[in-house]
Amino acid sequence: MARKSAEVRREEILAATVEEIEATGLRTLRVADVAERLGLSASLVIYHFATKEALVAAAFDHAGRNDLDHARNLAAGTGSARERLSEVIGWYMPAGSTRSWKIWIDGWSAGLFDEDLKSTFSALDRDWKTILADLIVEGIGSGEVASRGDEAGAQSADGFAEACATRILAYLDGLAVQLLFNSDSVSQEKLRAWVGEFLTSELD
Repeated sequence: MARKSAEVRREEILAATVEEIEATGLRTLRVADVAERLGLSASLVIYHFATKEALVAAAFDHAGRNDLDHARNLAAGTGSARERLSEVIGWYMPAGSTRSWKIWIDGWSAGLFDEDLKSTFSALDRDWKTILADLIVEGIGSGEVASRGDEAGAQSADGFAEACATRILAYLDGLAVQLLFNSDSVSQEKLRAWVGEFLTSELD
């Protein structure tokens, strides 16, 4: 049997780490458990990732990049800018992504005390904002989005789009927390309705 390349092995380890985080959480994550999922030795995992902390940061980056790749495909698809923006936001929402929001909330908490993990999340956040902002700018150009600058008209389309993208992501992140911890009062149906209302207030 041919040996797997280092790149393929790394990808397998990262995917298994994400699965383990999703199943048990970061607090109890062990390198040995990740290795066991793949039938490997813990030393081989450490060979590819020098520390548990480096493994965790790389695993979140791996999961985030996969979601971003899908979002970019949606953004580059057919339909109006506003329609594609809605598709990307639908993918980001708690019910849209293939990844459980549990791992992201778990990771955000850990990132408060881990600079590498914090940097990973900051980079992912910037990329999400760029995708949304580019679609908003496109929508402004086509007349689908109303750019509301200040009274002097000094705010550029880019500046408005970046601020709007930041507010949208902050709103979605907050709703994800509410959905996970207050599911009795925040249903998927309510969430979709609230997001629709929020986008109307931001973009019209």
